[in-house]
Amino acid sequence: VVPEDALLASVKRHEGAAVSALKFNTHADSSGLLATGGSTGQIWMMDVVAGAASPVTVYSPNGDDAGGASVGGEVTQAAWNSQVSHILATSSASGSVVVWDLRQKKPWCELRVESSCPVSDVAWNPTQGLHLMTASEGAGGLKLWDLRASTSMPLTTLEGGHAGGVLSMDWCPHDDTLLVSCGNDNRTLLWDLYSLRPIAEIPSVDEAGSAAGQNGQNGGQRPNDFYGGGLGSSQQKRYDVSWSPQRRGVVSTCSFDRKVQAHSVIGLATKCGRPPKWMSPAGGVSCGFGGTVVSISNGGADGADSQRPQRYITINTVVEHPELASASEAFEAELASKDCVSYCRDVAARAEGAHEGQVWSFMRIMFETNAREELLSHLGFDPEKIHAAATEFVDDGAGAEGKNGDDDDAPPSSSSSAMSKQAEAAVKDALLVGNFEAAVECCFRSGNLADALVLASCGGADLWQKTQAQYFAREAERRPFLSLVSAVIHDRLPDLVASSDPSEWRETLAVLSTYGKSEEFPGLCAELGERLEGAGGDAADASLCYMCALDLGRAVKYWKFALAESTASGGGPAAATATTEDLLTLHDFVEKVTVFARALDSARLELDDEVAASFAKYSAALADQGLLVAASKYLKGCGDTRECRELRDRIYRSRAGGLCPDLVSSPPDFPYDFVNVGVASDLQG
Repeated sequence: VVPEDALLASVKRHEGAAVSALKFNTHADSSGLLATGGSTGQIWMMDVVAGAASPVTVYSPNGDDAGGASVGGEVTQAAWNSQVSHILATSSASGSVVVWDLRQKKPWCELRVESSCPVSDVAWNPTQGLHLMTASEGAGGLKLWDLRASTSMPLTTLEGGHAGGVLSMDWCPHDDTLLVSCGNDNRTLLWDLYSLRPIAEIPSVDEAGSAAGQNGQNGGQRPNDFYGGGLGSSQQKRYDVSWSPQRRGVVSTCSFDRKVQAHSVIGLATKCGRPPKWMSPAGGVSCGFGGTVVSISNGGADGADSQRPQRYITINTVVEHPELASASEAFEAELASKDCVSYCRDVAARAEGAHEGQVWSFMRIMFETNAREELLSHLGFDPEKIHAAATEFVDDGAGAEGKNGDDDDAPPSSSSSAMSKQAEAAVKDALLVGNFEAAVECCFRSGNLADALVLASCGGADLWQKTQAQYFAREAERRPFLSLVSAVIHDRLPDLVASSDPSEWRETLAVLSTYGKSEEFPGLCAELGERLEGAGGDAADASLCYMCALDLGRAVKYWKFALAESTASGGGPAAATATTEDLLTLHDFVEKVTVFARALDSARLELDDEVAASFAKYSAALADQGLLVAASKYLKGCGDTRECRELRDRIYRSRAGGLCPDLVSSPPDFPYDFVNVGVASDLQG
């Protein structure tokens, strides 16, 4: 029930005539403007303002507010321009269409559509303000006008549709390529304005009911048969069609049998071979290789052309882990601008843990020209300080008495009293006959070791070596440093390593650095690392020894263990659940291996499967951040797994492929197999 106070005003201007056309302005700034047309050809504008003292202001579009504007025949339809709020088109039974400019208060143009039959309907293109469609009840049918080109000749005529004229039509507000119309031939057609042809017919409910009756429902009778027979075709004729302004793809129809029907034409609209525009998303996103995100958007642009939809394609690179990207870029930049010695020194200075600082310090020493001297200094053995301490040493005699005077069972030493007369005579006699070996033995037995060494130097090389060995054997326990002298003199550094104390590995490494031959030094350092591992020493210290041995395979063993322990995700740093901390730990691992590899010959560089897999994961992580050039560098030693081959191919074919020198000079093989799938037998003609 409509409330009594709902009526705003009642206006009588079409005196003695019926109101044949009525249309509110569709623009928000003029939504209260109502256009009316009468059967006598009069046109009035009514400005409706709710709540005002005078809710309706009536005026004429041509400025004649007394007599109103007239088009010379019944006004059949009024349509407001879709782009400009002050432009109105009216159609008349005289076969003309007048376009009014309400600001100028005069007709803008007049279209002579038909000379002998009325124009039943008129509609503006929802996106183009100068395109107009007219419908005629005669043979003219539907005509499309471009007001920029001509007002006397239509742009085109839609053919192949209604046989007896058009009663009503409507341009789809959500897709300007679709138009619906109904005609005297009792057909409701859906048009595709790209092809200018009807693509589907909207059936009536009675037709659908008839088809259902033929399938056995109601004994083959149609619904209207229950009321004394079916309705004639003239009673079912539709005289008005309209698109829903809100529900996309919904059309309403009115027929003479007093039915208003709503139809969904979404399925019918696709028969043109493309989806309707309302099915096209306003925006979309697609993720690509290398962190690339492509987004599309359909939005209005600022300016005079703002009514026309502008299509934008935006390509961005999304960095999921900015910390990893920053660390990788900083690493590449520092390596490119500095030498390895300076880089290792800087990394060692800012290292968080003590062992991490040791690793980078040892790494720096590997690149020094005087690596042996630098290693000694780093281990705490400064040659200049040691020389000064030895030359300035003064023995105060403390503790000497406790070593010899209190131990009656200790063998005589060189610090004992002078040689006895009897021993002197025996030595003299042996020398007289030239038996230096007997003289040396007599000196040993009498405790005169210094005299034994002097006499042995005169008795030939064999006696000298034998005397040295006997001296070291007798004195090594009392003087531990003599075992070091013995190993150096007799070239037995491997024995020294094998018997060394793991807790004193720094001293042992200093000995190897000082006395080891260049060709033997790497092997001796490797043996020391094995000694530390075998004796239950610290694996981290062993890795430092392997670094001195330039053994990447074994030096990296501890780094791999530390990497596995520090990664939080169970699937490793490249798993789907990898955190930024995991990837930064992987970056530190790759950084150490990369700098270490620079100290080695490329021919000697061999990565085991685990290290190669870590490099492959690191390359994939860099590629995901858009760092494709950096990612390609770490694929060289990653082996020939399927994942590596696919990643090489994708980088090579990406936008950064031309910037990767390794891939450009040697293009990777295509990682996939070509398979001829053929054609299914049921698709062959």
